[in-house]
Amino acid sequence: MVRLIRLAAALAPLLLVPLLFVAVLRSGDPAPWRRRALPREEHRADRCTWYCHNHGCRHRPSLPRVLAADDGLFGAAIRALHGMGRVMAPGRGNVGYGAANLLVFCLVWPAGMYALYLVALRQRRQLRAARGARR
Repeated sequence: MVRLIRLAAALAPLLLVPLLFVAVLRSGDPAPWRRRALPREEHRADRCTWYCHNHGCRHRPSLPRVLAADDGLFGAAIRALHGMGRVMAPGRGNVGYGAANLLVFCLVWPAGMYALYLVALRQRRQLRAARGARR
């Protein structure tokens, strides 16, 4: 029975996430969050809008420059994605960049998070076993 519970805990994210995606996709017409183009909004001084996304943000950054600036971690990530895109689809920059985004953020990152989840489950089991052995 314990093995079954452990297996269910390990497989739950793999089953629930696709089910949630299907539920959102089948939620009706129009589907939530469907867009044919990026929204156009005017610049607002008090907060970011789609203008900032589409044309660059002129607001005072709330994150440190080392994280959010084009020469910081954010810029390095974007440059790395563009580099991957050039390797994946030479001569087709936006196609390669999009494919690199999908690969990293829909496959590699979730796989890494799932691996960490499994490590946490294993460590939890080991800690419980160690706690039981001390008693």
